[in-house]
Amino acid sequence: MPRDIAHDKQMAIQIRREFNRAGLDISRLEVVCVSGNISLYGWIRRARGDVSNESVEARVQRLIDRIKRLPGVRDVVNYARIREG
Repeated sequence: MPRDIAHDKQMAIQIRREFNRAGLDISRLEVVCVSGNISLYGWIRRARGDVSNESVEARVQRLIDRIKRLPGVRDVVNYARIREG
């Protein structure tokens, strides 16, 4: 079965949208989606002006759990570094 590149690109955009909703700075994050397998590379940190008490690592883990429930997602692998500062 051939790969649907348009679907993969749309899935990556949807995942970036989820990270933005959580108040995380993903300007240095690369989201790669290949046939439902999602890989995160780069840096994730707290958005500027965010005063939440929840740690960035806890937020990222909660997001990964939410992303795994999206239709069409097989697995999420996080290679990104998390900066608390």
